[in-house]
Amino acid sequence: MFELKLPVFEGPLDLLLHLIEREELDITTVSLAQVTDQYWGYLHSASGLDPEALAEFIAIGARLLYIKSRALLPELRPRPRDEDKEDVGEQLAQMLVEYKRFRQAAETFRDLEERGQRAYPRLAPSKGVVLPPGLKGVTLDGLLSIFQEALSRQPAEEPTEGAILRESVTVDEKMETVMTAVDRGRGRASFRALVEACTSRTEVIVVFLAVLELMKAGRVSAEQEESFGDIALVATPVPSG
Repeated sequence: MFELKLPVFEGPLDLLLHLIEREELDITTVSLAQVTDQYWGYLHSASGLDPEALAEFIAIGARLLYIKSRALLPELRPRPRDEDKEDVGEQLAQMLVEYKRFRQAAETFRDLEERGQRAYPRLAPSKGVVLPPGLKGVTLDGLLSIFQEALSRQPAEEPTEGAILRESVTVDEKMETVMTAVDRGRGRASFRALVEACTSRTEVIVVFLAVLELMKAGRVSAEQEESFGDIALVATPVPSG
């Protein structure tokens, strides 16, 4: 009489995978047929299964019996109505492969949790990262800090009823304003002074965009002597030719 004393399994696939791994078999239709008797032996010896769980075990067991009967009596195999329809044994084998993959992933996460590895720090970028044009030596945090500081000084714009009046300020106009300040400062201008001179939040944003466009075009570059300090906009030398 077959007797199997094993720990409680989380489901029929868990039991089936255990039986195949214990026999050191690959997950194939042939392997499923080989462990059918052992699978049903466990069901006969198991006790305390609730009806819903038992139904799942029996459903998989029925598939195993079908697979084994086709392996023992190949001449009685019915011709498939649809040639593209996947074989029952192949379906169950694929389910088992996917279950094994998810179980291994769950075991990996469980091991990490037991070792207290619940956080993953962000690694610093490697050296040699190419910065946007014109920002060499300038921290983006410093640039954003000045921009946010200028915005906070401007009063919040209250919603108005009726037609919305669009403020007449453009990026092109502010690009000229920035270049004029650079020329007057003998090739240098304070970014902080430019945004502090704005009279609205919209103007601050447009000036910021204008500076980025000038950097992108290679007309100015930015220099910063200390972190979160003022940023100097410096005219880029025009190549002679």
